[in-house]
Amino acid sequence: MNMIISDTILTKIKYYAKTTPNKICIVQAATDNKITYSDFWNGIKNYASDIDADKRYILQTMQSIEHLVAFYGVQLAGSIAIPVEANATDERLNALSKQFDAEIISKEYKINYSDTDDSDITLPDSEQIACIICTTGTTGQSKGVMSSFRCRFCGADNVRYSYDITPDDVALVPQVLSHSGGLRRVEAMLVSGATVVIMNSAMLFGNVFGAIRKYQCNILQFVPAQVAQILNRAENMLIDVAGQLRIVSVGSAVIPEHDKERLRTILPEVRLFNDFGSTEAVGSVYFEWSAFEAKPGCVGSESLHSRIVFIDDNGSVMGKTDKNYPGIIATEGGTLMSGYYNAPDITSQMMKDGRVLSADLGYRGEDGMIYILGRKDDVIVSGANKISPSEIEDIVLDVSGIRECACVPKPDAVMGQMPALFVVLNDNNISKQDIVNILEEKTDHFKVPRAENIYFVNKLPKTEGTGKVIKRELVKQLSHY
Repeated sequence: MNMIISDTILTKIKYYAKTTPNKICIVQAATDNKITYSDFWNGIKNYASDIDADKRYILQTMQSIEHLVAFYGVQLAGSIAIPVEANATDERLNALSKQFDAEIISKEYKINYSDTDDSDITLPDSEQIACIICTTGTTGQSKGVMSSFRCRFCGADNVRYSYDITPDDVALVPQVLSHSGGLRRVEAMLVSGATVVIMNSAMLFGNVFGAIRKYQCNILQFVPAQVAQILNRAENMLIDVAGQLRIVSVGSAVIPEHDKERLRTILPEVRLFNDFGSTEAVGSVYFEWSAFEAKPGCVGSESLHSRIVFIDDNGSVMGKTDKNYPGIIATEGGTLMSGYYNAPDITSQMMKDGRVLSADLGYRGEDGMIYILGRKDDVIVSGANKISPSEIEDIVLDVSGIRECACVPKPDAVMGQMPALFVVLNDNNISKQDIVNILEEKTDHFKVPRAENIYFVNKLPKTEGTGKVIKRELVKQLSHY
């Protein structure tokens, strides 16, 4: 994976500003504001002229055209952009400013869109750091992931290649742009010369489906939590726009199998994708699962700029893997971070031999595709057996009346660990023993949580924006039961 990459997000924006200057590149759904590639590039150039290349800049992430102009303007100036959530407190902003030695930019962006000569503009080198993305902290304290221009381009180009995006496509992206996943989906449209519609939330269904119809979106990009809400509360709205859709993509986490099957049923003519990656190894694996029979645990195959290998506990690349002999999933290629900001020790743990190591265990199936068992810390080692939490979760989520669930390891004096299950109910008529009985019918006995290790809760702890379940919080809660 030693491809020479000279393109960046900025070179592509500049290219389309010259070749398709009047093409709409971004629509801000909340205000109906639109911007062409030409005006977008002009705004970026003018914003960059007021930026000090020797500083770093924190930008509170408004879901706006102006924010994206500022974000790329900072990068064009040769500085580093650090997007953070729009509702960040002054305390958090000041802490991040100290952590990254960065200046905070006001939310009130002042953008000049006048045309200016760019013949003397020097575009940043692809190996320079473009931005620092703060991780969501699902596995611990948030860290600053340094993404180069090459990394951002390769992540976006993986999406373009996997989905076969064309300039005629219009994608709806309702994810916050301070997270790598939402940003990558926007950047995929920009490197394709296409149009992206940005909005604040996928949970305001009238706004979402109104925007899909109004702007003729044919690509929808969600996270699993957004899909679950739509299927539970707005399925008919999704069916109503099915005829105009080409692709529905779900990323940032693995979509549960029962949600896959529901989407397959109600969108039979739509290409359905799941992608797999991390902030540290941007969108590396893609799975068009609508083209296959059900493949539980499958996350697909590597895309254009990525390659997956599996690492054993000694740090060596494994030749053959399977469900019984999984390895740590590691990524090679152009989508890798440059490291964690000011954290060489943590970087050296995560980056080895030109690879980013994940916390996930998986294997390559006989079909050549990649299967994931779960995070290494989540996989439950019970006696001599390894239990994949996602297998338990998929079975339970198929039970009518169960809204959500999460399976985590619980310490056990005899077996080392046993599966514990947190369940959010829609129907209070379901008992713990009902869940045990259903699992007993569908999986191995040693994988089934005991009734006393099943806990009914009102909600699961989740990250803001991506909606990932924070399982470490659930593990902590076990001490209270």
